[in-house]
Amino acid sequence: MPESICSICSEYSHNSSALYICHLNFFQLSSVILQKSMIIASKNFVLESEEITKEKVATLPKNETEKEALRLIYDWNAGVSDFCFNTSGSTGKSKQVSISRRQIAYSTEATFSSIDPSNAIKSSLLCINPKFIGGAMVVFRAIIKALNLFIVAPDSNPIASIPDGERFDLVSMVPLQLEKLSQKDLSRFSIILVGGASFSHDSLELPANTQVFLTYGMTETVSHIALRKIGEPMFQTTGDAVVEIDVNGCLKIKGSITQNNWLKTHDLARVISPNEFEWIGRKDFIINSGGIKINPEKVEKKLSKQIKCPFLVSSKPDRRLGEKLVLLVKKESKKPDVDFSSLHKHEKPKEVLYWDELVKTQSGKIDRRAIKELLHSQNV
Repeated sequence: MPESICSICSEYSHNSSALYICHLNFFQLSSVILQKSMIIASKNFVLESEEITKEKVATLPKNETEKEALRLIYDWNAGVSDFCFNTSGSTGKSKQVSISRRQIAYSTEATFSSIDPSNAIKSSLLCINPKFIGGAMVVFRAIIKALNLFIVAPDSNPIASIPDGERFDLVSMVPLQLEKLSQKDLSRFSIILVGGASFSHDSLELPANTQVFLTYGMTETVSHIALRKIGEPMFQTTGDAVVEIDVNGCLKIKGSITQNNWLKTHDLARVISPNEFEWIGRKDFIINSGGIKINPEKVEKKLSKQIKCPFLVSSKPDRRLGEKLVLLVKKESKKPDVDFSSLHKHEKPKEVLYWDELVKTQSGKIDRRAIKELLHSQNV
């Protein structure tokens, strides 16, 4: 085997397209060539995990996604014991959370026990921001399970820059990315983990070789502590995590991942058993319209079969009702024809707004809080 994997593609260094294809071809074969080594690849480089030095972290990456991924790998290999991450800020003010190496390792093993009991997963794609816990765990899972990792900058279409025919065993996405994928695109992944926001399209048709799991968790739980296979109603906890409902009807979580302390959330849920629950929505997002409390995520689920582009339900100030329900839809070439007849009379939006873009957090989630504040402050 060559001293450096980069030398394999050196003859193509003058041609970025050829270099990219060479990287991917080697990436496909590397699980055979290297039994336990981890390969990290992007448009710009191919490295073994052990080749990542401080100098390469500083000089090799061409974008922030590559730089952060390589930094995480370097820090892990250097034995860093604790990692700090900011929460996304989509449900409140962003805060910093410290996560231990032990928690990261436990989360990884709990996830793989649920999705890959036969150890078939060998490759992973990073297409979300690794500065937040969801993307960082893509990197950490690859390190711990010796998966080959390919890196692309986050984009609404996560495979736009990847040549046709390339497949990956595992990928994590946000709902806005998953919604962009065709049947052909979906078939390029064996397992897709979807998190970061609610996902309403349970009727999504999947290729026979592709599984999609919706995830439930947060930064404090080191990404997810529960998974729900698309089309199934209930989340199943991972590892030894257990759940209960508090006096406010919100979920609380306990297990090794929370260091066996109860972690209170603001998520409304219906608990079936300590290991099974139905997620209802965020208590913070409830809209009080004329004294009627409306769950916008429940309304969105009902509308998801009709609206295929990004949308959400929010509210605007109203003199009579206090708040009135509004439907925000991202502008597309053709406006969707929405039928509200399936909704309860209190769930029917009083207004439909079309925006060029829906405000997102840095981690790629639709920022409900920011959008609501904008609607209320400017009454747009």
